[in-house]
Amino acid sequence: MNRIIAGIALLLFASPVRGQNSAAQAPGGHHTGKAQILGVVVDSLHGRYLSGADVVVEGSKTTLQTDSLGKFRLDSLPPGTYQVGVFHALLDTLDITLLTAPFHLGPDSATVIVMAVPSAATIIRRMCPPHTAQGTSAVIGHVNDPESLVPVAGVEVSVAWTQFEVSKDFGIRQTPHLERDTTDSAGAFRICGLPSSLSASIQARRGSAVTGEIPIALGDQLPQLFSRILTLAATDSAATTGNATVSGVVTLEGSATNAGTRVELTGTNIVAMTDEKGEFTMRNVPSGTKVLLARHLGFNAETVPVDLTSRQPQRITIKLARYVAVMDPVLVTARRTLALDRVGFNERRKSANGYFLGPERLQRMHPIFLTDILRQVPGLRLSYSPQGETVSSSRGMGSGCVQYWLDDMPWMSIEPGDLNDFVTGGEVVAVEVYQDTGTPARYIRAGSSCTTIVLWTRFKIRN
Repeated sequence: MNRIIAGIALLLFASPVRGQNSAAQAPGGHHTGKAQILGVVVDSLHGRYLSGADVVVEGSKTTLQTDSLGKFRLDSLPPGTYQVGVFHALLDTLDITLLTAPFHLGPDSATVIVMAVPSAATIIRRMCPPHTAQGTSAVIGHVNDPESLVPVAGVEVSVAWTQFEVSKDFGIRQTPHLERDTTDSAGAFRICGLPSSLSASIQARRGSAVTGEIPIALGDQLPQLFSRILTLAATDSAATTGNATVSGVVTLEGSATNAGTRVELTGTNIVAMTDEKGEFTMRNVPSGTKVLLARHLGFNAETVPVDLTSRQPQRITIKLARYVAVMDPVLVTARRTLALDRVGFNERRKSANGYFLGPERLQRMHPIFLTDILRQVPGLRLSYSPQGETVSSSRGMGSGCVQYWLDDMPWMSIEPGDLNDFVTGGEVVAVEVYQDTGTPARYIRAGSSCTTIVLWTRFKIRN
């Protein structure tokens, strides 16, 4: 990917400004012989000002930052030739350099500079082929090593989404889509020809190393551009330990306390609980772009992508909104059925190797707790303990152990039966239960012969 040099800068009042420009003069209106630069940086890509950008003024050896309105100002400059460059994480992701042409400042003069990040249409036109099959939007970015920050070549980056179509002829039809690109020697990738109004996920993979599935969204207006830097460790993604640290705070909407939220690093067995202030910390976690998932009973689950590295601890903030149960219209129910097709639930149900509860039956049950659902499953036994209800198996030759998968991820319990404390019955969309001999290969854990319970919730099976 070629780096775009956006020397888009409007220079105003480059000639000396006399009596009307008091900023370039000493108090009292006396000439100082000095000059001034006033500037603003506009983010045309997102329709706002670019705040927090580093501004380097070549010729004065000065670095400053743009304010919340994208403005910067430099006074008392000696006459001479100057050049202004702007640096920001957004520009790094887009492979863009904002740089003015050299300009001259005379004594008692002021120069106003307006610099702009190019629009989505401009960037896509320069980076993507002129003709695309599905749309005019794009996803671009880089893949770097999380520790050295060196670009990583040869990484497969994919964008996956499902397109829904409604017709009187065929009803509701879903079409899965997957577009890929491989990073070049600079670690850059570009995936062009994407439609707008897109809810998808992006993931990077090289060998056994893989990032989390990062949710992305493209808006309605054409064209749309999404940019992201991903970090991919050289080690196997199955590694559960490392030297990175992440901490943060989870706030609960309308709650007097923020304690008791479960935060997990998806794809690992690393779990933390928040204290009264909603604070949590995870230490010795693997590096790379990962996903944190926060759950609290009675609140919607939320995910947050995080780039983990031993170079510096990461700090994140998550806000959970209260969960509100609503009746599903027919269209939403039909789309949910299609979503269950996508995760393989309906196909596995046809095999008759397990026990299945689908949305239609769960809606008639009106469950409050997760165990209200599981007590309906043959072969499962519920018992009471000081920690609450626990589930065990009454079948098989094993110890009655039960293992869970929640939304296609293994559930790591902190205490026995704690799943009932984080997932309500109303959140569950579908259930699969397998005895050890009939468990699908994807849900078999090494060295385990427990009964397997697979739960699908509204968080994964989105409307």
